Amino acid sequence: MSASQDKKRRQAEKAAGTSPKTLAEREAEKKARKERRTWTIVGAIVALFIVVVVVLNTNLLYTGTTSVTIGDHDFTNAEYQYYYNTAYNNFTYQYENYLSLFQLDTSADLDEQPFGESQVSLLGMMGMSIPDSMSGDNLSEDATWDDYFRETALQNMVQVTAIYDAAVAEGYTLSEEDAASIDETIEAFETMATINNLRGADGYCAVSYGKGVTAGLVRELLERAYIAEDYSADVYDGFEYSREDIDAYYDEHADEFDALSFDYYLVSAEKVEVTETVTDEETGEETEETSEEVTEETMAEAKEEAERLLTAAESGAELSALSFAEAVTEVFGAEASATEVESTFGYNVSTSFNDDFASWVLDSAREPGDMAVLESEGVGYYVVSFNSRSDSSDYNGVAFRHILLNVEDADEDGEISAEERQTVEDEINEIYDEWTADGETEERFAQLANANSEDSGSNGSSVYSTEGGLYEHVARHQMVTEIDEWIFDPARQSGDTTIVYVEAPNYTGWHLVYFVGTDDMSYHDCLAEYGLGASGGPSGLRQPDYDAWEAAITDGYDVTIHGFVNWFAKV
Repeated sequence: MSASQDKKRRQAEKAAGTSPKTLAEREAEKKARKERRTWTIVGAIVALFIVVVVVLNTNLLYTGTTSVTIGDHDFTNAEYQYYYNTAYNNFTYQYENYLSLFQLDTSADLDEQPFGESQVSLLGMMGMSIPDSMSGDNLSEDATWDDYFRETALQNMVQVTAIYDAAVAEGYTLSEEDAASIDETIEAFETMATINNLRGADGYCAVSYGKGVTAGLVRELLERAYIAEDYSADVYDGFEYSREDIDAYYDEHADEFDALSFDYYLVSAEKVEVTETVTDEETGEETEETSEEVTEETMAEAKEEAERLLTAAESGAELSALSFAEAVTEVFGAEASATEVESTFGYNVSTSFNDDFASWVLDSAREPGDMAVLESEGVGYYVVSFNSRSDSSDYNGVAFRHILLNVEDADEDGEISAEERQTVEDEINEIYDEWTADGETEERFAQLANANSEDSGSNGSSVYSTEGGLYEHVARHQMVTEIDEWIFDPARQSGDTTIVYVEAPNYTGWHLVYFVGTDDMSYHDCLAEYGLGASGGPSGLRQPDYDAWEAAITDGYDVTIHGFVNWFAKV
């Protein structure tokens, strides 16, 4: 190529921007631009990360954004966490001794612990309400305990919000008594914060309920809950029923409501070694397996022994020589004893014994003194002596408060020592002295029960449960003998107190008992109006009416969860 041609080529490349020098310059600029973009993006990411960290640490995503919308009301993550953790805290406190049965491990992640039919059944047996979304066909195969507490929290949010709105519309405001109770709760937070080296009541609330929850927020939510509760209680108590309504409902459920008394003794059939030849379905190989089982022969022997007891008991009854309990000892020795059942509901008989046993006891033709031998398949034979059946129209139920302090076997020697018993007796007397010094009012007794009692069924020493040790509409023989005899003493008056020591099969402890009063209706009427309070048992007239009212009140309060924001409140 000539020099002139080479010159022309270089001029053309320059003009086109394709000369080696220009290409090199362009590549260098391109690389520089790329590096600038990269560092700009990295800088933006770092800046965004810093912003997120700052936002999270300032509680903005917990208190400044909407997590859940219920009807026309928006709730923050902090408010949602309050309801969630309240549901969790209440449950784990009330059922502390049964968590293993529920297969609930409080030290593990809730969203990794299954919640299925077995948990639903247990909750039902214990009378717990279960959100519709967590039972029946609505229960997901992948449901977890986290789902249960979330749905419970949302259900409680809907109920409180709807009823609070209705209460305000009816002119309800916070009562002085409720305001004082809330003040005491906040004071308890301050005390717990000091004990646990936390930043005041706000610090305690954040630890107990979740990030962003303050004492002020808890106060606001408690005020709503108290107002809603006062209104709903008035509605529940406001339903009225005629004599005809009450009697008709009771008669319809008489086999479940009537109080039955009877004695029984189970003659167990002996288990003997039984060897069977078992064939493997796949290989056809035969092997012999030995197990202990009840056989036809041992069942026949048990029946013979049961009939011997029946003869002795019937003969004794005819001659007024032997009671049923004495006949048991006479036939089977001093170590044998009859089981005495006094005034138990027919519903309990149906759910605790087999069908043949329940049918015999509940037969309307049954008369005092009737006896029978009844088979329990594969177990043995019951010998039963019927004593009485009552419709509970001859007495009124009662209400009382109590404070329970358990006596523990501190040295684990298998026995409660006099010293261990005395220590707790001194503690219960100190509580009694404090109550008398504070004016001996029922309100103060309830406060002391909330702070000290170890009976989670009626309250417990927890800020999450505030029933004040109260039991209402109590039937005869429903409580342990020592308390039953005291509360149903004809001389009992409102305001009476006593201290009782109880050694029961499931606990040993001291009770400080306060008698509230006697119902103004017979227990027959009480059962018809309020039901048994047992899962699967008759609910009474009031509860269905109240449920219908609440369903109408909550209608339209739909729940919308704002997923992205709610993710930050993972609990």
